[in-house]
Amino acid sequence: MCYNYFRSSLCGLSPTHLQMSGQRKVVCVTGGSGYIASWLVKLLLHRGYTVKATVRDLSDPKRTEHLLDLDGAKERLHLFKANLVEEGSFDPVVDGCESVFHVASPVFLGTNDPHADLIEPAVKGTENVLRSCARFPSVKRVILTSSMASVAFNGKPLTPDVVVDETWFSDFAFCVSNKLWYMASKTLAEETAWKFAKENGIDLVTINPGLVIGPLLQPTLNYLCRAVSGQHKWRSSRSTKIAKFVDVRDVAYAHIQALEIPSASGRYCLVGRVTHFSNAVKIAHELYPTLPLPEKCADDKASPLVYEVSKEKAKTLGLDYIPLEVSVKDTIEIATGTERMSRGGDGKVVCVTGGSGYIASWLVKLLLQRGYTVKTTMIQRKQSTCLHLTELRKDFICSRLIYGRRAFDPAVDGCEGVFHTASPISLSPTDNPQVDLIDPALKGTLNVLRSCAKVQSIRRVVLTSSIAACVYSGKPLDHDVAWYPLAKTLAEQAAWSFAKENATDLVVMNPSFVIGPLLQPTLNLTVEMILNLVNGAETYPNAYYRCIDVRDVANAHIQAFEIPSASGKYALTAYVTTFSEVLKIIRENYPTLRLPEKSEESTYKPGQVSKEKAKTLGISFTPLDLTLVLIEFDENLLSISGFFWLKLKTLL
Repeated sequence: MCYNYFRSSLCGLSPTHLQMSGQRKVVCVTGGSGYIASWLVKLLLHRGYTVKATVRDLSDPKRTEHLLDLDGAKERLHLFKANLVEEGSFDPVVDGCESVFHVASPVFLGTNDPHADLIEPAVKGTENVLRSCARFPSVKRVILTSSMASVAFNGKPLTPDVVVDETWFSDFAFCVSNKLWYMASKTLAEETAWKFAKENGIDLVTINPGLVIGPLLQPTLNYLCRAVSGQHKWRSSRSTKIAKFVDVRDVAYAHIQALEIPSASGRYCLVGRVTHFSNAVKIAHELYPTLPLPEKCADDKASPLVYEVSKEKAKTLGLDYIPLEVSVKDTIEIATGTERMSRGGDGKVVCVTGGSGYIASWLVKLLLQRGYTVKTTMIQRKQSTCLHLTELRKDFICSRLIYGRRAFDPAVDGCEGVFHTASPISLSPTDNPQVDLIDPALKGTLNVLRSCAKVQSIRRVVLTSSIAACVYSGKPLDHDVAWYPLAKTLAEQAAWSFAKENATDLVVMNPSFVIGPLLQPTLNLTVEMILNLVNGAETYPNAYYRCIDVRDVANAHIQAFEIPSASGKYALTAYVTTFSEVLKIIRENYPTLRLPEKSEESTYKPGQVSKEKAKTLGISFTPLDLTLVLIEFDENLLSISGFFWLKLKTLL
C-alpha cells in the first residue's frame, strides 16, 4: 500500500520488493525536474529502473542537481534537453525505452496569452511525445499525467450527492467561456492524447490528480508550498473554496503502478480528500501557529457543500492515500526548511555525540538539511550502526569513541557548537546501576564539557537531559525503578556546576518520552513501549504519558543553538495523555491489529508541563496522532519481546 510504503520509508524500513521491479528496464520521464516528475524519478530509481529524463536546460543546476543527487542517479539516470513544441525533440530520449511517462506540461495560474502560454504547449507537447512513442516499437505503454482539471469542469452541479469518477470529462468550450485556461489546456491535451492513441494503437493510461500537495525534492518552491508556508500572500477568499487534495508521493506511486500492473487501463482519478481550503489552513495553523495565514474568509458567503470523488478505480492501483494532515505538515516542513537552510548552518561545523541514537539521528539529519557540517561520535563504528547516517549526506565525520577524559577532544576540535546527546538508557532493573547508568552519564557529560572548555571556537553547548531530571526532585527514589532519573539528574547537576565554573554557554533540553519515526535500524526503548501495546498484550497500563515527537526534540536542539537569547533549561512535553488515548489513535489507523481492551490498576495523574519557554524556540508541537501514525507496526517491529511495563509506569 502506498501510505504504508512511505511510512516505512520515513522509519528507515525499505521494502525490498519495491527495489527490484524495474531492474534492467529503461523508461522515460518528460519534465523530469518538476514537482511530480522529481518524485517519480526518485521512486523509479528506487525500484531499479534506468531513467531517461528530459529537462528544459541542462546547464541550470536548479533543474538538475536535485535529480543527480538521488540514490541510483549516478548509475541509472540520464538527463536530456527537450523542447515540448519541437517535433522530434523527444526521439533520442524515447528511443530504447519500454515505457514513457509524459509529465511535462505548462502551469500558469494567471496569463495574458493563454493560448500561447498554456493551450498550445500542452497540446503540441503531448502530440510530439506521442509521435515519438509511435516511432519506436520498444515502447509498450505510455502514462500521461493529466489532471482533475480535465474531469470535473463541465457545468454540472457539484452537490453533496454527486460522486465524480473517471466517466466525467471537462468541457473545453465551458472552460474557455469561463476563462478557466489551465482546465482548458489539460482538457484539450487529454482529448488529443486519447484520439492519437486510438489512431496509432498506443497503450495509453492517464493519471488525473487533484491539487497536489506534499514535500518537494526540487529547490524551487511551487505556488502551493509558498502559500502554506506563509511565503506567498494568500487570498483569504480561497479558504471558502473546495479543493481536491492528493499527496505528490501518492501521485508518483500511482504512475508506477499504472505501468507495472498489466490490467491497468483508461483514466485514474487521484483525490485523497475533498475539503474546503479552510480545513487545510486550519491544519497549518494548528501545526505552525506563527505562520502568516488567513484567520478568516474575506467574505461572509456560505462555503459550498463538499462533493465526492470516487476512489474505487484508484484502489486497483494499490493506493492507500496519505492523510491531508501528514501532507500539510511535510509540505510546510520542507517549504520553511528550504528557507532556513540558506541562512542556518552555512558550512558551520558542529559535533553531535552518540550520533547513531534515536534523537541524535534526527538531529544529524536536520543539521545536514540546514547546511551544517556534522562531526558525530559513537561507541562502535560498525557499518550497520552508522549506515543510516552516511545515507543522509556525505559531509559529516563519524568517529569511534572510547570513554575517557580526552576521548572527545578530536571530535569537538574546530566546532562552533556541540550537542551532547549520548547517554546510557535503561528503564529495567540493573544489578549495578552505578556502573551501568550513573558513571557513564555523569563521567561522559563531564568529559564532553572538559573537551569543549579547551576549544575556543565553541560558542555554545546544548545538552540532552530529560524531564526525568525535572520531576523527581521531591519524590523518594525507588531503588528498583528510578536509577535512570537519578543518573540524568546527577549528570545535569554536574553539567551546570562545570558550566558555571568554566564560563561555558550551556543550554539544556529536557524532553519527556520521545516517540515518532525511526531513522536508525535498531529499535529504541520508547518506541518499543508503544509496540508492546500491539504485541499481544492482554491489558494496558492505566497510566498517563508525557510525550513529544522526536522531530520536535531535534528541532528544539537546533533552535537552542541558533537563537542567541536561548538560555537555561527547556522542558519539552507536547502532551500529557493516557495509554487509552494512544490505543484509540493506533486502532483508528491500524484497525486489524489486536489491541488490549482492559486496563490495569489506576495510577496517579501527573501535573502538566509548561510549554511557554519552549514556545520561545519557535517550536510547534506535532499532533500526537501524526506522531503515532508514522510508527510502522509491521512484523519486524512486532516481533520485539515484551517490555517491562511495571518498571515503566512510574517514569511516565
